[in-house]
Amino acid sequence: MRGIRICLIAAVALGVAAVSGAAGPMALTQDGDLYMASTRDDQVVVTARYADGSAEELLIPQSAAAVESSLQVGVDEATGGLYVLWQKKTGMEARLRLAGYVDGTWIGPRTFAGGDGTAALNPVMLIHRPVSTIETGTDEDGQAIVTEIETSFLHLAWWTQYSEEDPGLAMYAAVEIESNGVPQFNDMVPVELTNLFPFGMPCFEFQASDNLRHPKLFVDPGSDNPHIFATDIADCFFQILEIVPVVEDEEEESGFAKRRRQIIILRQARMIALRPDLPLAKGKLVVGSGLKMLMHWDADVEDIVHYLELDEEGLYETKSLFLDQKLNHERAVELIRELAKR
Repeated sequence: MRGIRICLIAAVALGVAAVSGAAGPMALTQDGDLYMASTRDDQVVVTARYADGSAEELLIPQSAAAVESSLQVGVDEATGGLYVLWQKKTGMEARLRLAGYVDGTWIGPRTFAGGDGTAALNPVMLIHRPVSTIETGTDEDGQAIVTEIETSFLHLAWWTQYSEEDPGLAMYAAVEIESNGVPQFNDMVPVELTNLFPFGMPCFEFQASDNLRHPKLFVDPGSDNPHIFATDIADCFFQILEIVPVVEDEEEESGFAKRRRQIIILRQARMIALRPDLPLAKGKLVVGSGLKMLMHWDADVEDIVHYLELDEEGLYETKSLFLDQKLNHERAVELIRELAKR
């Protein structure tokens, strides 16, 4: 990508607001259109149910051998683009594929990780459109001239392994979406998310379990910025990195004209001590103010929802809510979300 930086930096914008869309097997737009991704006859299919009652099925070409549990679909409502992410195959043959659907035409799919002797697993995607407000001068009355710059980004995170014996590490990449909805695949530059903090402690006490190989993307309700929550097995903690949009002046190829554009930087946000039993594979994050983080997941037996609050000492204790006629699953998750806000 043209601008991803891993550093601690203050944003130069006066204010940043954003429109976000977390991805999953389903996506619902503000207009009421529902998109659902699934596999059928060894191909990925997106079923669209529109707010006006009509429906259609969109078959993605060249989408064989998709792992159905990995499917993610998202919509950029600013451009109307539809994007689908999935993992192809498993084990050391696993690779990640991304396709866009713009103006009735599929773009891609493009393999952006794996397939080169490495394995790429457990992808997650988030669509984010930050709006940066900057002062570009003053008018004749001395009042500030304010300009808004906004860009849609596809944020991607996944786990990569270089061999079957390699515990692996988390990766991140951002894809800029042009104003016409076309994703700029060629500008994507993956970033390794290991050893980004200046301290840590080596992990010799446990084997890296599959549970820990599942990065998460979420939006902090306080800053409206996306964040990555990912295991750093080498240093024995979970790292939380803030994805910050900043405005940069870029010189055109002619060398004379300049334009302002948004770029992405990664900023260190927080660390959480690592425990090998944390069920990232099936856990869902709930984020409150000040990056207070709770995780909940369904127990292997019915009628129990487990949850815990993550902390920097690794002392988090698992608690349980037992479901019955008075407390259903939906209400239990709602209570956990309310707890995160306190």
